[in-house]
Amino acid sequence: MSGTPAAATPFAGSVRLGFRMIYAAVLLLAVGWATSNLRQIAPDNRAVVLRFGRVDRVRNAGLLLAWPRPIEEVRLLPARDRQIALPIAFQRNSFQSDETDVQFAPNDDVIHLQGDRDINNAAYLLTGDGAVVQLDATVFFEITDPTAYLLAGDRVQPALQRLFRESVVAFAASHGLDDFLVARPERSTGEAAAALAARRRAVRGDLQNSINAHLQALRARRQGLGVAISRIDLVALLPPAAKPAFDAVLTAVQTADQGAAAARSDAARMVQEAERERDRVLAEATAAASERVRAAKADTARVAALESQETPATRDALMAEAYREQIGAIMKKAGEVTAVDTRGGQQLLLPGPTP
Repeated sequence: MSGTPAAATPFAGSVRLGFRMIYAAVLLLAVGWATSNLRQIAPDNRAVVLRFGRVDRVRNAGLLLAWPRPIEEVRLLPARDRQIALPIAFQRNSFQSDETDVQFAPNDDVIHLQGDRDINNAAYLLTGDGAVVQLDATVFFEITDPTAYLLAGDRVQPALQRLFRESVVAFAASHGLDDFLVARPERSTGEAAAALAARRRAVRGDLQNSINAHLQALRARRQGLGVAISRIDLVALLPPAAKPAFDAVLTAVQTADQGAAAARSDAARMVQEAERERDRVLAEATAAASERVRAAKADTARVAALESQETPATRDALMAEAYREQIGAIMKKAGEVTAVDTRGGQQLLLPGPTP
């Protein structure tokens, strides 16, 4: 009788120890379950707390206290200033359309239906001036309304793709090809080049505003996606069949510009040479004229001195004296002099010097 309690004691102690371990495990599980939604929200994220499947609150970066599942569920979303990239994918395949691409048909039996052409040309847009352009785009958007974004779920990116296509089709139809890329450089000269560059920079902003206007309309109808477009990167491409022609035009324009620049250089050089020759001739003519003026003044200095006398009597006397001084030298040079009295018929012959 005394051995039975002793034998039962170790078993009872083991049972008690087992229950205690179970209690401890259950307690740890309860603590872990109660603190399962206690988390730290990173600075580039924000949390949306769902209580029984409905949005209860939105919390930014920091420590988040929430009831454990299934009472509350925490969904992490990007922060307000974080940009999310969305590449815009147009329908493309390996088919090359004979309307926009170069087609190499194996034989003459290949027939393309118009419907197939339209499907395979879906990546190309018709511009306002009748050209064709392909736009590779990447849309960057921000989450402005976490509740609407969470409710939209997987429909956000397909909806943005559709809104972009709708906007870009109308947008391309209202702009020319030069608003997207430098396709005709001969039109981009001087002030026109600066104006076209400004228009190309404004294209992305205008397209962004157009898509945001569609998002605002959806929000007004309570169908908002909870996002806003913050930036659009566009890369405009020409069809492969048209690109060689545009490249040839660009090469011809560059060659013509080089020829015009060389002609302007030659013309400027010829103008400089002509100006130098003109300056030389003008300087020589000015020097020769100055020398002739000085010689003439020297030859007429005596006469000018006589002309400057104040009284006619003095002037006549000086002129007579100058005449007598010069007439001797003149007579010595003459071989024969015939003096004629204009008032009579007599003549006086004076012999000259003997040769």
